Amino acid sequence: MKLHPTSDFRGLPPAEDALVRYLCAHAEALLNAAALLGDRPAVRRTARLFEELAETRQPLTRRQHAGIRDLHRLLSLEGVDDPDSLEAACFAEIDPASPVVEEICLLTDGLASRLAALRQAEGQPFGMDLSAAA
Repeated sequence: MKLHPTSDFRGLPPAEDALVRYLCAHAEALLNAAALLGDRPAVRRTARLFEELAETRQPLTRRQHAGIRDLHRLLSLEGVDDPDSLEAACFAEIDPASPVVEEICLLTDGLASRLAALRQAEGQPFGMDLSAAA
């Protein structure tokens, strides 16, 4: 994977550029968080997203927006309310006192702030889903 913060993302609108650079700068930590919160399926999805982003030179596609949105949902623990879900099982294995919990919270907040900036730049209300974007 060639994803790193110094990649050349010219051609991306500024808010998308900031979002992709954030993801690049935190790729390893995000992959680790995906492993903890969603096991192998989440790692595969996240790695595939990063592979696509590594080649990005134009505005993000719907698929890339969806992948970023799915990553944010995973980090935000949106799937843990279903006791039969893989996310719930993974979440139950995490010690709440572990330092990874704080790191995941910081990653989630950072991603959320870049997504909010992207929504604002696109003229969307904060709570609007980005699925129609790109």
